[in-house]
Order: sequence, then C-alpha cells, then structure tokens
Amino acid sequence: MTLSLPATRVAVTDIPHLDTPDPFVRRLPTEPDNIPRIELPSGHTAICLSGYADVRALMFDDTASRALCNVDGGPSFMPTNWAPEVLINLDAPVHGVMRRFVSHEFSARAMAEWVPIVQGLTLAACAEFEHADAPDLVRDVFTLVPAQTVCTLLGVPLERARWMNGLGRIVQRADRDDIDGIGEAWGQLWGWVEALIAGEAEHNDTGLISIYKRRRAEREYATDVDAGLLAGTLMGVILGGDNNVATMLSKTTYAALAHPQLYRRVTAAPEREVPKLVEEILRLMPLGTPGSFPRQLVNPLSTSFGELPAGRIVYPHINAANRDPAVFADPLAIDLDRPPNKHLQYGYGMHRCMGSALAQMALITVLRTVVSRYPSLALAAQPEEVPWDFGIGLRRPSELAVTL
Repeated sequence: MTLSLPATRVAVTDIPHLDTPDPFVRRLPTEPDNIPRIELPSGHTAICLSGYADVRALMFDDTASRALCNVDGGPSFMPTNWAPEVLINLDAPVHGVMRRFVSHEFSARAMAEWVPIVQGLTLAACAEFEHADAPDLVRDVFTLVPAQTVCTLLGVPLERARWMNGLGRIVQRADRDDIDGIGEAWGQLWGWVEALIAGEAEHNDTGLISIYKRRRAEREYATDVDAGLLAGTLMGVILGGDNNVATMLSKTTYAALAHPQLYRRVTAAPEREVPKLVEEILRLMPLGTPGSFPRQLVNPLSTSFGELPAGRIVYPHINAANRDPAVFADPLAIDLDRPPNKHLQYGYGMHRCMGSALAQMALITVLRTVVSRYPSLALAAQPEEVPWDFGIGLRRPSELAVTL
C-alpha cells in the first residue's frame, strides 16, 4: 500500500527566525584576484569559501590549522578562546591520537545500542511534560534528555543534567556582553571534569570517565594523552552531546510545527520521515551563527579561485556550502523527498564531528518518540512570537510552548 502524504513545500526563509544570517561583520570590497574576503568579528580579514567543493577541500586539508587561530588576539567569531585541548582546536598529529582514543565508543554501531536508553529517558521526560501547567518542549524535553544522555554516557549522576546544560548554554551562547559569565561557566565545567578525572567527583565504573581513565594508562596512550587532553575531550562530549543536540532538536521541531503540513507528514510515518527531516534541517541549519571556525593555511590550497598561499586565514562557510545549487537542487527548500545528500554540517575529513553518530542517534530517537506520542502537537503561539536564543555558538528557540 502506498501512503499518501501531505504536501510540504516550504523554504527555510519562509519560517520566522529559522534562517541563519551570515556570521561575519561584512563582505570586503572585491580585489583584483576576485577572491572573496570578509571581516571577522575579531577584526581580522579572512578568505571566505562558500562553494561546496571549496569548503570540502579546506576541511579535508589536515594541515590547515585551528590551533594557530585559537590564540589570544587570533581570528575568531567568539569573544573568548576555547581551551586548546578541546578536539576541535587540535591539529595533527595530536588530533589523530585523540580520535583513535575515543573512536570505539562513538562509532555508529556503539551508538545503536543506546537507542533504548535514550527512548526511555525521552518517555520519562514526556510523562512529566504532559502534566506541566504550560508544556514547553525545550524546557521539559529537549534540554533535559540530551543532558541526561551525556550524564549516562559519562557515568555521572543524572542530577547533574540541568546544571551541566545551564552552564553549557552560557558558554555556547557566547554573549559578548558577558565575558565574565562565560569564563565562570567554563571554569565550573572544566573544574568538574578535572575532579572527575582525579577521582574527586562522583562517577560509576562503567561510563566514559572510567573507561578513558583506564585507557589513558595503556601503553599506546600513556605518553601522548595527558590529563589536559582527556579533560578537553570530555568537555567536547559535554558541550556537543548536550547543548548541540538540544539545539537541533529545538530547531527541527520548531520548523515542522511552524509549517503544520510538514509536521503532519512526519507524524504519518515517523520511522521513515523523521530521519529525512533531521537530514534536511541539519543541511540547512548550523548549530549557532558561524557553523565552523577559521583556519590558517600551513600549505597552499587549490580552490576554484586558484591556489591560496600558506599563511592565509580561511573561513569554511558550511551553511553556504550546504546550499550550493550546484549540489543541492532548490537549496532553500525543506524537501523531505531530496535524494540522500552528503551535507557538511558534521564537518569533513579530520575534523568531522567526533560525536556525529551520537547526535544522529539522539536526534532521530527523541524526535520519533515525540512525534509518535503527540500527533496533534501544535505551537501555542504564532511562529514569529516564539522566543529565541540568538547566540554565536548556539542559535535556537529558547522556548517551545505547545498544545497537545
């Protein structure tokens, strides 16, 4: 039997607040070489690559350096630097060591075993959500379940979830008017991670904290993986597995509810349609405003503009690349019938997101559970009235008040 599904043609630009503005200050006047340049919020000039092939080429270049940019006074979108030990800021060969260190637990096969756990956490959150005086999907489900998932993954008490999520939100919103708050939130999270590694904070013997502490003592890693690198890797798990997933859950559900025909299509066949919706919103929506970070070329890079010399600061504009009409037909459309695509939202090459399988599993599992349980879900306000966090590293609805 063929299932008849509602028409769902909608462009990302038709849904209030959903589209993401360019993250830089301005495009600079064109120079004789016709290479596009931008001014970063830090005041630096960077080459801006926005075509799919060019962005992929830059991200595949494992010599293009994040570490050279993540320095005091360096080219950046963020108002502060992140710790150099965090995986996204590591260069080869250290980056490769840390990826091997964590790869087993974050494989697609390993993450598949977490589906029933995440489903159970979602059902428990939904049971509470249904009895709230003013049900809010962001508060009651989307910022809770990913945080609880990370706590379970790490082997720490679930009671840490709300605290961890709140601090991570401050860090990733990266409010330029709250530098002290960002530093305080980062310091609390980093201090907790250091205490976990030192055995001074509560954790069980089966989660990642214990697994990685034991692995760090193995001969292969004993010399290369110090406490700082382990702390940086765990901070990546905390920030990425929690608020990054919460952000995409919130954006994806908001997009569907803002266009009710789209939501009805997904509820008609959740097993099939939820993964399609997730892929389209991932393609169209970065986590925050930039979507990626500048890199400094260590070697020349061949692009459609010719060879870029070593030493240049280059920004891979992933959001633009994921809308390249040469790769994605009708690129602004949320098209659930789009052929499978290789969007770059999780990165590419060496810096492909370590937790992409975790994020994919959590997004699909939580959303399937929610749309199957609530086929008549609707926004309690007009889409343009939904409040948002317009942060640098985190851009999403801050509330999703709904009717059941």
